[in-house]
Amino acid sequence: MRKARTQAFRQAPWRILQQSTGNTLLSMVALLVLAGMYLAVNARLADAGRELLALEARRSDLMRATTQLGATLADLTTPQRMLERAASLGFHPAHPKDMEYVVIEGYHPPEGFRAPPPIGSPVMPSGGLSPAYTETLADWTIRMVELLRGKR
Repeated sequence: MRKARTQAFRQAPWRILQQSTGNTLLSMVALLVLAGMYLAVNARLADAGRELLALEARRSDLMRATTQLGATLADLTTPQRMLERAASLGFHPAHPKDMEYVVIEGYHPPEGFRAPPPIGSPVMPSGGLSPAYTETLADWTIRMVELLRGKR
């Protein structure tokens, strides 16, 4: 086995003091860098929080203005006010003798509403199945088995 080597001379006291001071300063610098990063992150977070509060206040103001404008529009477009305004502009209700109809060649108006048949009425007047559905499940199974036997 190896014998542990022992140092033949002792370190100078100023060198030990210099090493401990260097280690202490390195630790302090590392702590200051971490504290600076912490403060930078918190400052950004605080700025974002203030900006969020400002945006929320602006959103609230815009919502209030939108609601106010909607109420004003509803007030201005009531039927009574619209009739008064139309009368002040010289309009009057139309009578059948005042109306003119224009006939456009080639125009076919859409069909009117056709109510669906009542529930329980037969879909097909004949009452039977479509001719395409004449095979039963048993007939189909037998046919498939015969096909499989024929292929082997």
